[in-house]
Amino acid sequence: MADACHRCLAWSWGRHHPAFRVRWANNFATLVGGMFSFIGFILFLPMAVNLLWASLLPLLFLIGGLSMFWHGWKSASAKLRAFRYGEAAQGKIASIGKDTSQSVNGRHPWRLVYHFTVGEQMLEGILTSFDSTIGQRSPGQPLWVLYVPEDPSKNAIYPRLA
Repeated sequence: MADACHRCLAWSWGRHHPAFRVRWANNFATLVGGMFSFIGFILFLPMAVNLLWASLLPLLFLIGGLSMFWHGWKSASAKLRAFRYGEAAQGKIASIGKDTSQSVNGRHPWRLVYHFTVGEQMLEGILTSFDSTIGQRSPGQPLWVLYVPEDPSKNAIYPRLA
């Protein structure tokens, strides 16, 4: 019984937990920023101890990595805030296509643009993902959007598409 409970807790708070996926596994800026910060710190520390001018280059890696990490963390936190405290609004898919401005291993992600209304204001959201099921959707198709009432620009599609 205790083993089953332990597995349940490990699953709910481990790498399968939605907060983990949004903040870490599916967040390019957080992953790359963390790696750049780690490499910059490891290279900067011995050079700074020896007072070398070359320590400025790893310092730039460290600062750039920390800023990328911070940007990724903030965007993930905004998405999680929409899931936790958001209000629902009905939206529609405006357009779907490949985002040719990005490429990973020669593949382009899907870009889904959706519109939803809060009060009298029409808002737009964008979802970029490598999930191929997004390409099976069509413009005009309804969907639900969760948004933070204080700042509707912080929103997420519910249920998650990718």
